[in-house]
Amino acid sequence: MESNKPKVTFLISVYNGNEEQLKKAIESVIHQTYDNYEILIIDDGATDNSIKIIEAYACDKIKILHNEENMGLEKSLNKGVNYIQTPYIARMDTDDIAHIDRLEKQVAFAEKHPEYAIIGSKVNMFDNEGIYGCSKIEGEIQKEDLLFGTPFAHPSMLMRTKDIKEIGGYPLFHRCEDYAMVMKMYSMGKKGYIMPEILLDYRMDKNGYNKRKIKDRFIECKARKTFFKQMGIPWYKRYYIWKPLLVALIPKNVMIRYHQNKFKKEVKE
Repeated sequence: MESNKPKVTFLISVYNGNEEQLKKAIESVIHQTYDNYEILIIDDGATDNSIKIIEAYACDKIKILHNEENMGLEKSLNKGVNYIQTPYIARMDTDDIAHIDRLEKQVAFAEKHPEYAIIGSKVNMFDNEGIYGCSKIEGEIQKEDLLFGTPFAHPSMLMRTKDIKEIGGYPLFHRCEDYAMVMKMYSMGKKGYIMPEILLDYRMDKNGYNKRKIKDRFIECKARKTFFKQMGIPWYKRYYIWKPLLVALIPKNVMIRYHQNKFKKEVKE
């Protein structure tokens, strides 16, 4: 029998967004088969109906912390990390859909494998037209795998609270805070694993590739430079530091075709 004290906290930062997508995301979290959890919402200065929509569910699992002004995702997530006292943190975004057994399977895996600080899952890729593919990487992730980018879908992550607090939460690298956090985990000797089950529908417009501003790409280069060195990546492999800028030079239509082909196989409901 589960303890009355929650074991997992869903951490969700909310800003202005699509109301129907938000409803589907919240409902997917509320209806999990695993019941020993709470939901922490960080209201990052939302000015639309997002918080009213969440409050309308009248669920005693939901807690809401309000930012006085918009702080941005990385600072809002850190506010949540500092507040959370449960052993595990499950990330979730407001436009994704968790499968009903997500927590049940991830917590069971985490309990059997204390060696992993981060536990992700494979995900379906979808947009307004429906599911168009799924991620491919699974198993234990090596630090060399991080040269190409993060193989983890951020909202699929289950993390050990003690580990993310030990590294000081999310590094303040805008638009790549999840990648920076994973690299910092690995730089401190922690490991991650991607479960082979598809446990999340991850919203990503198949025609929306390459939207990042050049400023954000420079920020990612800086994060790579910082953590590649800390992870002990050999100097002759550090040319991947500049990958974000090289990607920006590739024509958008080429990147769209690459993105579609990368995920188009093994579509699963």
